Amino acid sequence: MTTQMTLCLAILIFMIAGYVVGGKFNIPNGAVAMMAIVLTSLTGILPAKEILGNMLSTSSMQIIGMFIVAAGFSRTQAVKKVTQLVYKFSGGNFRVMLAGYAVLIFILVNIGLTPMTAFAVVGPLAATCCSDFDVSPSKMIFPLALVCIAGCGVLPVSVAATTYVTNNGYLESYGYTDYQMGLLDPMKGRLPIALIIMAYAIFIAPKLCPDQPSAEISFADAEKKAKGRKEEKAPLDPFREFLGYAIFVATTLCLIFQKQLGGYAGWQIAFAGAALVMFTGVLTPKEGINAIPMRIVLMLSAAAVVGGAMAECGLGQVIGDTLASMIGNTRNGYIIGALFFFIPFTLTQFMNNSSVGSIFTPIVILTCQSLHCNPVGPLLLLYAARQSAFWTPAATGTIALAVGLGGYDQKDLIKMSWIPSLIIGVIGVLWIMTIFPAYPA
Repeated sequence: MTTQMTLCLAILIFMIAGYVVGGKFNIPNGAVAMMAIVLTSLTGILPAKEILGNMLSTSSMQIIGMFIVAAGFSRTQAVKKVTQLVYKFSGGNFRVMLAGYAVLIFILVNIGLTPMTAFAVVGPLAATCCSDFDVSPSKMIFPLALVCIAGCGVLPVSVAATTYVTNNGYLESYGYTDYQMGLLDPMKGRLPIALIIMAYAIFIAPKLCPDQPSAEISFADAEKKAKGRKEEKAPLDPFREFLGYAIFVATTLCLIFQKQLGGYAGWQIAFAGAALVMFTGVLTPKEGINAIPMRIVLMLSAAAVVGGAMAECGLGQVIGDTLASMIGNTRNGYIIGALFFFIPFTLTQFMNNSSVGSIFTPIVILTCQSLHCNPVGPLLLLYAARQSAFWTPAATGTIALAVGLGGYDQKDLIKMSWIPSLIIGVIGVLWIMTIFPAYPA
């Protein structure tokens, strides 16, 4: 390898290692991402102008805008109103109540709330309902966490509408533009699996949950957190409440029908929605700024910068060729898809799923580039693997909350997790690699 390849490889290893172990040293992923950008600049692998261009990508701009729009919607009373309806129409029936909360939490994680935030809102409310209906919360909490994690970002609305543009940004960064992901592709690939998981969570999962908590139940922190949000912020006035709904719906529809609107870029639509949210007072400027996911933006920027450097010095081609040779240059799309589901799936049980995505996205793209195959299916399977983090409390904050709410121990988690894992993995590989074949005819 050349000197520049060696330096670029060192930066890549630093970035991966930083994402994996940085938390143990109180070094956030955003700081690791910034350092990777600085190191790329200091080595001179990429000119400063190209680095700046990669950092300020259209993908990052659209993500920023959509997170602000989603925060504006979550500022309304929609969550509270829907929760009241679930309680009212359940009529004391456990299965109906579980189905109602499952649908509610599925909606929340598809309109902009992160799984942990949605679960912190709905989980304590569901646990309270269990108490009112004299049902053990251990029967309800894990099924809801399952829907919360596996169903996140399936529908092409709000923040999830940026999935395709984010992946296209990665493909562009790594110089593989033979294929592009469409707005509806993530939904086509993952919605059938999410619906199967929801049905499983409602009708089968409670049977594998313990009849009574195996460990002490403690959801005071989550409940306090949920109550704290309500106390800190007074409800919006009726006009701004309406605007919160209207701006969210209008922005989402404009993204869906983007091509029919005369070619406006996604980031323009998202930024227009974000500007309206703050201009109309649905969010204060401070609330809007706080809604920006700087960690995600910085990690995306670092991936684009380091990816550009890898393409520039030729390291990307070397890595892709190496991995391609490891899987035997197979043309079997199901083998390729399985590879990029089960390896990240294993790691995401012990690592932050965003870190797993940041590590494997370039590997998926570079390998597919070397194999000259369609990367859309493997990228969607990588996302599905990241949304299968429910085997251990370390997998995601949602499961950490669920352990306290439902009173589960590690043995319970293993017993409750293996069937949905097989569903997502096996059905996911078969379905996604069939509708997005590695080598389209």
